[in-house]
Amino acid sequence: MMRAIACGMILLSMNTLSYADLASDLRQLRGAISETAQTGKELANLTGGTATASPQSVPVNENATVQTGVNEGDILIGKLANIKLFKEPSKKAGSMGTLTKSDEMIYTGTQANGFYSVATANKGDGWVEKVLVKKR
Repeated sequence: MMRAIACGMILLSMNTLSYADLASDLRQLRGAISETAQTGKELANLTGGTATASPQSVPVNENATVQTGVNEGDILIGKLANIKLFKEPSKKAGSMGTLTKSDEMIYTGTQANGFYSVATANKGDGWVEKVLVKKR
């Protein structure tokens, strides 16, 4: 905010600018400050901060898939055709097989190292990479 005031004072002190140019520059400055504040609010919302933005002020892409979090008992499906089911939450752990996009998994409530612990009907219990699955 102090930077905005300083910029305004500099603009006022310049004798070569016309009042129309000054008004235009101040509008642009106000717009930039508003956009910066809005971006801060949106980031706080995404990261769980305390700042909130009104629903009307946040742009929405209706075609986007937003994963708001996974809760114990949620049904997950794969984003890809073949997803490895691991014995442990590590890519270095042995694979127990692969899951298709149509294979349903139930999230057991545990996550570690970027993996979800899941139960499957055909492959048993194991771990899948978070980024490769989504809520059904």
